[in-house]
Amino acid sequence: MTCTNGRRLLMRILFVDRDPQYINGMAEGLRQAGCSVMVHRSGDLEELEAVYELFRPHVLFTAGWNSLHSKDNIKSLGEFTRRHNLVHVYWATEDPRWTKEWSLPYVKEAKPTHIFTIDPDSVPIYKKMGKVSAYIPWACNPKFHRPVSPKKEYRCDIAVVATAGVTWQGYRKHAVRMLIKPLVEKGYDIKIWGKRWDKLDSDIVGFTVPEKYICGKLPYEETNAVYSSAKIVLGIQSRVDDLTARTFEIMAAGGFMLAPDIPAIRKTFVPGKHLAVAGSEEETLKVVDYYLTHADERQRIAAQGRKFVTRNHTYYHRAKELLESE
Repeated sequence: MTCTNGRRLLMRILFVDRDPQYINGMAEGLRQAGCSVMVHRSGDLEELEAVYELFRPHVLFTAGWNSLHSKDNIKSLGEFTRRHNLVHVYWATEDPRWTKEWSLPYVKEAKPTHIFTIDPDSVPIYKKMGKVSAYIPWACNPKFHRPVSPKKEYRCDIAVVATAGVTWQGYRKHAVRMLIKPLVEKGYDIKIWGKRWDKLDSDIVGFTVPEKYICGKLPYEETNAVYSSAKIVLGIQSRVDDLTARTFEIMAAGGFMLAPDIPAIRKTFVPGKHLAVAGSEEETLKVVDYYLTHADERQRIAAQGRKFVTRNHTYYHRAKELLESE
């Protein structure tokens, strides 16, 4: 991929985002791949112009969705890139769930030149729009996602770090029922962090979570401590054919992960070597009981999983793929 002036993209990238997941993830991967990256946490046009004069970027990089993406800011990003004839790279991490509601409106308004997506089926959509597009999945940054000293407040047999759904469309509802429901109903030592678990609709998901298990929202910077403190971490998945960001983050932090037995997991990992899987509520209970009483095996698998993701699925790897896309 080249800039509009013919120079290689391995130059100055203005990374506009305020989400620590992206700042500690892809932004760092781009740096590790040789780019000069400046992170800016505002979409205000006047501030962007001041940063431009200071940094003179060749590329603007934006990703996903967060509070920075107001209608006015998105419009400003589009104006800014066109005014300075910049390459605008957008990483569409809300695909495919919110492609129509979010990604496409963003593309229409901000007009990025390059669109990378975590959903391979969305690539043709962007290519039909005349955009450079490729599949770039989630990964880990071993310098950030790493084992840390366990913390007393996070110690538990089973941990969940995930956002509860609203409408619970798709596979995520099934994954939650299969992994969390039996453990909650049997009274296991489980702690759940994330938004909206206190608003769980039992009519939709088929069970309730007692208040004693709900720990509230967790700062992203604390996720490593949870993964390093719990004996087992549940890797809730949203789709059967792709993996969430937390999949790689849990394993990179040395967490022992129990995930749904889905094609995406088996395509990337080897159950029993890198992680554990379960295909039913009954199997979830059996797997949890087994690994809670086999600490050595659990720790060995967690170590192998960490070694695998930090060697093969890092943001350095993703950044190289992105930069080499044409």
